[in-house]
Amino acid sequence: MATNDVNLGLGKVSGMFFHAPTGSAIPVSPFDEMSAPWKEVGYVSEDGPSWTPYGSTEVIRDWSRTLRRRFATEKGSVSVPVISTTGESLKTIFGAANVSTTAASSTHGELTTVNTETGPDSTKEAFVLLGQDGEDGLMLATESGMVTDISEVGFAPNGAIVWSITIEGDWKFVKDNGQKTS
Repeated sequence: MATNDVNLGLGKVSGMFFHAPTGSAIPVSPFDEMSAPWKEVGYVSEDGPSWTPYGSTEVIRDWSRTLRRRFATEKGSVSVPVISTTGESLKTIFGAANVSTTAASSTHGELTTVNTETGPDSTKEAFVLLGQDGEDGLMLATESGMVTDISEVGFAPNGAIVWSITIEGDWKFVKDNGQKTS
């Protein structure tokens, strides 16, 4: 067995979590450059993302209990523990419509305010998470995902603020073994 048959789920050194408008073309390889319209969301904690490939499914059986049909009732999801607290990360987490910015003044720096009255924004976006283990590149991506859950957020003096979000979508997993042909 080759050593690259077993991968660690390591994030790239920087910029491993990106978003873009829904329908944006997903990179072919985890090694592709992430250029416009893709924007970096921020850092993911050392716990890394968790992927649930399939959501709930329902089955229809006949009277003899023979399976006749199976269909998805929910999409798969990725849970992402984001440790960046920036305007871009907050717009991704809460939806751009729920985040406003006020320019710096003589009495304060730039202010970013999150409105949580209406709950998470239901705007869909494209998302890409990039990882690398040695020569191997790993990518989780969806062209149309939506933040469906924001978990409890702790503000502790001895740790980063972690914005744990769940993104539902039709996720694709791509592994590039890094071995190119001449």
